[in-house]
Amino acid sequence: MSNPNLLLIETSTEVCSVALSAGERIISYRVIKEAKSHARVIALLINEVLEEGGLTIDRCDAVVVSEGPGSYTGLRVGVSIAKGLCYGANKPLIAVSSLELLGRLTTRERDVLPGSVIIAMIDARRMEVYAAKFDSSCNPLSAVEAVILDESSFSAELSKGPVIFSGDGARKFMSMVNNPNANFSLIDADARGMVASALKKYFAGDFVDVAYFEPYYLKDFVAGVTKKIL
Repeated sequence: MSNPNLLLIETSTEVCSVALSAGERIISYRVIKEAKSHARVIALLINEVLEEGGLTIDRCDAVVVSEGPGSYTGLRVGVSIAKGLCYGANKPLIAVSSLELLGRLTTRERDVLPGSVIIAMIDARRMEVYAAKFDSSCNPLSAVEAVILDESSFSAELSKGPVIFSGDGARKFMSMVNNPNANFSLIDADARGMVASALKKYFAGDFVDVAYFEPYYLKDFVAGVTKKIL
């Protein structure tokens, strides 16, 4: 099919978004930015975009989900519901990097000069971010890594030319860096940024195993310690 219908689910940060696409065109979209709301709102958002787009899950050609890295809980919610939809409707599952979709959103939201580097960042804990580097066409330049930010972070990239730091993790870095080559795009992870990567994987038949697929957490989950006295 030249213009497949894709249901796109993005839950890697505190933003929860769902989109429905026909080929490269977004035909419906919903987003809620509310911490710890994913499990409560995700099914509603999916129902709304399908209804607005005039489709059912049976008429979608694949389900697309952000694979991480990002919020442990958010990723679990997104992947669980995506797998459930694929099982129930016998649809293939496509996984897209949450950092790659940030890079693609950056190229869509602003003019990126050739030779620029995009460093997509997702907020982790304290002064840490999950980061990956892309060129101006959003081709990967590095593996995903966890970075503890300080004044010298990414100094090698900044010494060579323009760098665009994008995503919610970039907010942490703004006050640390004073370099004319540093630019910031404080966008949120968004399901609409998944379309290009998802289409490429769809036409290549690059699907993940629904039974065994797990989110890419990058680091082990560490539960917080309650302060409540029992």
